[in-house]
Amino acid sequence: MADNVVLRFRDFEAETVQKHLNVIHETGAVWWAWWKKDSEDSQISSLAELAENCPVEIGLINRQDDKRFIGWCSRVEYSLDSRPLQSPEPRRTPMYYREDSFPAWFQFTTIRAVTAAEWNQRFGGVPLGESTYYSLSSIHPEKDPELLPRQFAVSPIQTPSSVILHLSDLHFGTDYGFPVNPQTVPVLKVALDEVIENGLVQLGRPQVGVVIVSGDITTRGEPDGFLEAQAFFERLLNRLNLTPDNLILVPGNHDILLDDSHVTRSYAAEQPFRNLLKLIHGSSVSDLNRLHWFSAPGGDEILVLALNSVRPRAKNTMEYGYVGRDFYGPVVKELQEMRDGITESKGVRPLCLAVLHHHVLPTPLMEDPDTDRPVSLTLDAGQLIEDLQRAGVHAILHGHQHVPFVGSTSRACRSAGNSWDLAAPIYVIGAGSCSVKPARLWNQMRNNTIGLYTPRDGGLDLSTYQFAPGVEFTPYIELSLPLV
Repeated sequence: MADNVVLRFRDFEAETVQKHLNVIHETGAVWWAWWKKDSEDSQISSLAELAENCPVEIGLINRQDDKRFIGWCSRVEYSLDSRPLQSPEPRRTPMYYREDSFPAWFQFTTIRAVTAAEWNQRFGGVPLGESTYYSLSSIHPEKDPELLPRQFAVSPIQTPSSVILHLSDLHFGTDYGFPVNPQTVPVLKVALDEVIENGLVQLGRPQVGVVIVSGDITTRGEPDGFLEAQAFFERLLNRLNLTPDNLILVPGNHDILLDDSHVTRSYAAEQPFRNLLKLIHGSSVSDLNRLHWFSAPGGDEILVLALNSVRPRAKNTMEYGYVGRDFYGPVVKELQEMRDGITESKGVRPLCLAVLHHHVLPTPLMEDPDTDRPVSLTLDAGQLIEDLQRAGVHAILHGHQHVPFVGSTSRACRSAGNSWDLAAPIYVIGAGSCSVKPARLWNQMRNNTIGLYTPRDGGLDLSTYQFAPGVEFTPYIELSLPLV
C-alpha cells in the first residue's frame, strides 16, 4: 500500500477547493497541481508509488482555517527530474493556473470535506512544518492521535553564559556602512565584528552566550551580500568563542524579496536566505519557524522562538509583516510543553523569547505618511501577541524600524470559562540597525546600535549601545525588566 499522502494548501489566490469542485461538476474530474516550494524534496519515489497504486485517497488540508478534505485520486502525472509540467488537460484545470507548469499533477474525481475525527482516523493527525507535500508512514491512530507531536523538539545547546547579543538590520550589500573585510593596517573604520569585540572589551568583555539577528541581513538580497554576511558571522562567532549553534537568524523583508506576484507560488524568494542557513548550520535547520533551547551555567534556561514574518506574497504588500497562526501555532505549543517540562525537571522556569523581523507595536515617536512605503506593522500582530501571552513568552524581539525601542503590551483574552482576563504584560524590544549607512537611519537615531540582554534574579537586564564607524560604544537604553 502506498504511503498516505497529504497536500497542504492556502487560499491566497482563490477559494481553492471550490474552484476545483466547480471543474469536477463541469467535466467529471479536475487536475490539482502540486505548488511545490523550491526548498522541498522532489518526492519522486513517493509520487511513483502513488501513481502505481491509483486510485487512492489523498488528504488536502488548509491549516490556516483547519479545513480538511479527502480527494479520490485517479491519476498522477509527475516529472522524473522535477522540471515543471503543464497540465495534462487544461480544460480540467482551474482557470487561475491552467496555463502554468508544476512538478506534479493529481487528477481528482471527487473532493469531500471531512471532520477532524475522520481525518485523524485516516491520516493520524495534521502534519506540521512548512512543507506542501507530506508522505506519511503508516500511523496507528489509537497510539498516535496527533501526527509528529514532537516535530519541533530540540536538544539544549550548552552556552558559556546567558548573555544575549541582539543584532538587526545589518544590510550587507549596497547599504552596508562598515568595511566588509578586516583591515590589515590601522584605520578609523574597522570591520563590524572587530567593532563589536572592541565594544565588549570596553564594557569589561561580558561573555556572550547567544547571538540573535532579527532580519534584514542584506540590502536587496544580493548574492554577494549573503556571502559577506556568512563571512561576518563566522568571524564574529570566532571572536566570541561560539559555534553556529549559538546563532539564531530570522529573515527580513530585504532578505526575502517579493517583487513578482507569482514567484512565491514556489517560494523561490526564500531560497537565498535558506541557502545562508544551510551554509551556516548545515542541514540541521529546515523550517523558518523553529524553536531553540539554550542551557547556561548557573542554571539559566532560555527558549527562543524564531519566526518568519515575511509572508505576504505580492509586491504591493511586501513591506508588511505576517507570520500566520497555522505556521507559528504548533511551534508555540511545543514551546509551552518544553517550558513546562524544563520547569518540572529542573525547577527553573526558562526565559521565553520570540524573535521576528517586523514590529508589532509602533516604534518611532512619529510615522510620517508615505504613499510609497506603508506603515508596515505586522498584520497579525494582535493575534500573535495574544497567543504568545497565553504561552507565557516574556518578550518579543524585532528589528525593521532602525530605531531602538522598549515597550510592553497586554491584551484581554477570553478564558476557557468564557470570561475575559487581562494577560500578563509581554515586553517588546526593538533593535536599531547594527550597520546600515547613516542615510538609512531615522533622525530619532542617527547611530548604529546593538543590544545586550542578561537574565538576572527574576528579571531581564537590558542595555542598548550606540556607536558609529570610528566612534566608541556609549549607552543608549539601560533598563531592568521584571519578568512575570
